[in-house]
Amino acid sequence: MSNPPARTIDRIAYLVGEAAYPDARAALDDSWRVALLAAYPAAAKERARVRRAAVRAANARPRPDATSRRAVTRRYRALYIAAIVLGATAIGLVAVSARWGGPALRLQTGMLLAGALAVIAVAVFTWLEPRRASGALWGSHAPAVLYLFFAVLWLLFAASVVLFRWDEVDRYEPWPVVVGLLLFCLAGAAAIVLWRRAARADRQGRLAAARAVTRDLRDVSDAAEVYAALDAWWMRAGPSAVASDPIELEAARRAVLAHLRASKLITDRDERLALDGARPGAWRERRVVDARGD
Repeated sequence: MSNPPARTIDRIAYLVGEAAYPDARAALDDSWRVALLAAYPAAAKERARVRRAAVRAANARPRPDATSRRAVTRRYRALYIAAIVLGATAIGLVAVSARWGGPALRLQTGMLLAGALAVIAVAVFTWLEPRRASGALWGSHAPAVLYLFFAVLWLLFAASVVLFRWDEVDRYEPWPVVVGLLLFCLAGAAAIVLWRRAARADRQGRLAAARAVTRDLRDVSDAAEVYAALDAWWMRAGPSAVASDPIELEAARRAVLAHLRASKLITDRDERLALDGARPGAWRERRVVDARGD
C-alpha cells in the first residue's frame, strides 16, 4: 500500500494538533474521521459548510430569553474583571504604603484586608472556572496562565514582606500581618491548584476542540442540533469514501495512526490493534465534553 501524499500528511498533523485529545482512546476513535478529512479536502470543506449552516439555522430562531442570557454572560464577565482588579488591589493596597504611607495603607493595618482580597479573588476565579474553560467568557482571551500569574505575584509579595519589610510590623501585635501573610499564601496555593486544573481542561480541548463545533452559537443548548446535522453528514460521507476509494482512505488512516504513535498519543500496541480492526465503525461527529455553565 502506497504512502499518502505530503499534503495529506501535513493535514493530518494539523488536524491532530487541533484536536487536543485527552487520551489514547479519544485519538483512536477519531482516526478514521481525521483520515477522511485529511485525504479529501473537499469533504473537509463540505463538513465546515454543514456546520456553518446548522449554526446559522439555530441562531436565526427567535429567542425570548436571549436578552437575559446575554445579561447573565455580561455579569459573569464583570465578575471575572472584578476578580482581576481585586487580585491586583490586594498587593497595591499595602505595597503603596512603602512609598506614600498613611495609616489606612500601612502594612500593619492593611495586610489583613489585602490578604482577604486575594482570597476573595481566587474564590471568584474558582467559581467562574467552568465558564472560562468552556470559552463562555472570552474564549482563548481568558487563558489559564492568568491564575499562575496571580499565584506567583501573591507568593512573591508575601515573601518580600517577610524578607524586606518585617521591621514595619508591630512586634507586640503582629497577628494582622501574620494572618494577612497566611491568606496570601493560601490564595497563592489555591491559584496554583486552579491553574493546573484549568491548564488540563484546556489541553483536553474544552476551550478549543469543544468550541470548534459549537462556536458562534448564541445558545449552547442548540449544540445537539449542530451535532445532529454533522452526524447526518458523516453517515453519508463516511460510507461514500469507503466505497469510492478504500485504498486511499486506509492509507490515510495508517498515516494518522503513525502520527499518533510518533506524537506519543498512542503506543505501538495501540497502533497494531487498531490496524487489525481495519474497518471503520459508526460514522458520527466527535463529541467533546463542554464544561460551560449557565
